[in-house]
Amino acid sequence: MGVLEQYPEVGNFIDKTDSYTLSANQINSGGHDYLIVTQVGEYDSGQLLFEITNRGLVLKESDNSVIIGPRDTFSPAAALQCEVSDPGDIKAVFDECLESVNQFSSATGPDGGNLACVWAVRHIAKNALGRWITRTDGTAVFDPELRRCFGSNIRERDVPAGGIIISPTEGSNIGHVGILGPVTGDDSRLIYSNSSAAALWKQNFTLKKWVARYHDMKGLKVHFYPVPVYVDGGSA
Repeated sequence: MGVLEQYPEVGNFIDKTDSYTLSANQINSGGHDYLIVTQVGEYDSGQLLFEITNRGLVLKESDNSVIIGPRDTFSPAAALQCEVSDPGDIKAVFDECLESVNQFSSATGPDGGNLACVWAVRHIAKNALGRWITRTDGTAVFDPELRRCFGSNIRERDVPAGGIIISPTEGSNIGHVGILGPVTGDDSRLIYSNSSAAALWKQNFTLKKWVARYHDMKGLKVHFYPVPVYVDGGSA
């Protein structure tokens, strides 16, 4: 029996902007029953987390990868201050990004690489810099982290190669994140990201293609950020 046949109310929450393969998994955590619905596509994939209640399914979270329980994220409560990485570090991320094309597998990431867009970006940055730029695997968590650091008004042309492009998951529509190539001054700028279908790091977008998919088709925001560095800011 298919997911929508077994849980017809899920149809109100899935991403209908593209063709996604659906699967579902029931788990119990902390005495509560949950349903995780995974949507797998060619470019991007995502999950829906529902609590199973006597009133039916209640949506708790929608992101590229969802978790139940405590999160390990960079937040103001962790007394971390965010700064822009120096140009050498941002170049190092881009160099690692280029070397990783068709070489870096995300098969050990969430759901065998299907849910690994943030996972791949943060691991490539870790390989380049020896430190994490985030510990989340969801764009709906990563984007607010970056926005708290840099704001959301950074222009694409002001972010160098090695910087981040992100369209965070919002509502039912699945987002994505990638690393920017060199500034071109037009919409031909190259973008590199995880391919869900291949579980492999690819040069798989231009800026034009990204905007057409995530902004125009899915109605999501498109944000640009430099590479962050987090330092211990002491107690608040």
